[in-house]
Amino acid sequence: MAWDLAAYGIMTASLTIAAAFVIGIVQICRSLRRLDTALGRLGKETEASLLQCKELAEEAKETIAASRQSLQGFSSLAEGARALGEAAQSTAQGIAKATALCRERLASIIPASTEHCDHNKASGNSDLSEISRILWLLWKKRRSENEPNFDCSRHSGLGADPSQGE
Repeated sequence: MAWDLAAYGIMTASLTIAAAFVIGIVQICRSLRRLDTALGRLGKETEASLLQCKELAEEAKETIAASRQSLQGFSSLAEGARALGEAAQSTAQGIAKATALCRERLASIIPASTEHCDHNKASGNSDLSEISRILWLLWKKRRSENEPNFDCSRHSGLGADPSQGE
């Protein structure tokens, strides 16, 4: 009987181990199915994410191309501004040279008074009012050379020269 009891104990233990083994395998199968389902969902999400990344990369490529064109436009604009600045500088230099030549020419045509020459030498440059005065004198001189000389005292009324006082 002891042998029977031992045989029943071993058989119960074997059945318990077998049941535990079967339950473990069932649990592993369920876990594997859940893992497979999760991997499937993860695969679909990864595929959707990769598509979005691809679209984003294409948009970035287009944006970079547009930025490159804008930068080329800005470069052209900067080059044009530089050329305009150089043109303005050369124009200003030309005007300065022309002004200096005109001043020298006017100084050689009209004899200046000694005090005015001393003032210009002391100040180092000509005054705008002095240039205007010189131009006015030249204009009057040229006008008097081109017009016939009339005696204004004989004429009165509307035909009289307004520069001559009454």
